[in-house]
Amino acid sequence: MSQPILRWVFVFLFSFYPLAVSAIPFGTYDPRSIAMGGAGVASGNSANAVFFNPSLLAQYTSRKHRARNSHYVFPVASLSVSKVAEDIADLVDSNPEQVLSDSIATYNANPNVITVEGVLTASRNLQNDLEPIANETVFFDGIVGMVIGIGDRREGGAFVISRRFVGDGIADQTAADKQLLADYIEGLDFIVSAGASGAPHPELFDVNGNLLDQTDNLTSTAIGRGLLLTELGIAMSWGVELFRNKIDVGFTPKFVQGTTYEYNGTLGNSQLETIARKENEDWQFTLDVGVSKAVNDQLKLGLVVKNIIPLDFSTKSGGSINIQPQLRAGVAYRSAKWGYWALDMDVLENKSIGGGDNTQYLSLGGEWRVKTWALRAGYKQNFVGRSDFSKGVFTVGTGYGFAGVSLDIAYIDSGPERAVSLQMSRRF
Repeated sequence: MSQPILRWVFVFLFSFYPLAVSAIPFGTYDPRSIAMGGAGVASGNSANAVFFNPSLLAQYTSRKHRARNSHYVFPVASLSVSKVAEDIADLVDSNPEQVLSDSIATYNANPNVITVEGVLTASRNLQNDLEPIANETVFFDGIVGMVIGIGDRREGGAFVISRRFVGDGIADQTAADKQLLADYIEGLDFIVSAGASGAPHPELFDVNGNLLDQTDNLTSTAIGRGLLLTELGIAMSWGVELFRNKIDVGFTPKFVQGTTYEYNGTLGNSQLETIARKENEDWQFTLDVGVSKAVNDQLKLGLVVKNIIPLDFSTKSGGSINIQPQLRAGVAYRSAKWGYWALDMDVLENKSIGGGDNTQYLSLGGEWRVKTWALRAGYKQNFVGRSDFSKGVFTVGTGYGFAGVSLDIAYIDSGPERAVSLQMSRRF
């Protein structure tokens, strides 16, 4: 790569580097990018460039009236949730703390081997339900929208309207709850085994020999915050000359309206469970800025800053959720023999909004064309994730096109994440 090209990359990159953090993940929005591990900053097309890098709208080699470079997309929809969210949903559905409370009442009404075994089983079930979610991150990210993308040689444009619901949180099993359940299990096992195993715990019983129901004293919690964003944006891109190199630049002015959500729940007391919602009625203005460079017919570079004007949304409790600029770089390589490959990297670490994991993703994906089919696969890695969120995630997807109409799908069931995405589009 020539020195002038490197110069414009580093000037643009480090001019924004002091912007240290942002509040939500960069995001993946459509089946093609999701299936390719989340990459799109250098590999997007007119169907999704408005989400990733608006400058890509001017990357086409032919004029729009000679080739069908443009896309009408409706709907584009995706939903991604953490595996822990499934465990929490199962926990809420089975209500194991209430089962434990009921089994204690049954034992006190008729103490015998069967009822004490019921309490022992209920205690173990609650313990087993809490362990998988203890101190694990819960996240969700979903979007539905419509895109009109016009791709052209040296210029392009797009319109997007979308709603995105994003948020995260954490489930915390306290040491006190863990110890209480261990004491129940030991004490009841001692009774069932006639002292052969377990340990006596007289503090669990009152003076009349009744087993104390302490489920109302459970203190394990789940907290989280979410943000529902409505966005209206118009992307514009042109080919320009910078540092004696021809590059493409793009801008997406956006108007954004947000509604915040706060969740707090305590396992032992449903009255402490609250969901607070606050709608921020005012529309806020921000801007995405992207640049890209076609080095040759095979290699393409991209760089984007999203939400260059920070956004701030107040919460019901008096706090705020803000979105700071997000910076991502990408490279794409096209080979007639090996297919289309893309690599993206978050330059900045994106902080969570609800106590969950921060994100800084490396995304790698490939696309292979087989007649009217597109086969896609990818991998992404969060470098700042904890526990399950430090694990890599594999992604897959496919697309089928006929007479200018395409149906694309993607699916993830790997590591900490479960995701599905669907898109209908028409080229014009």
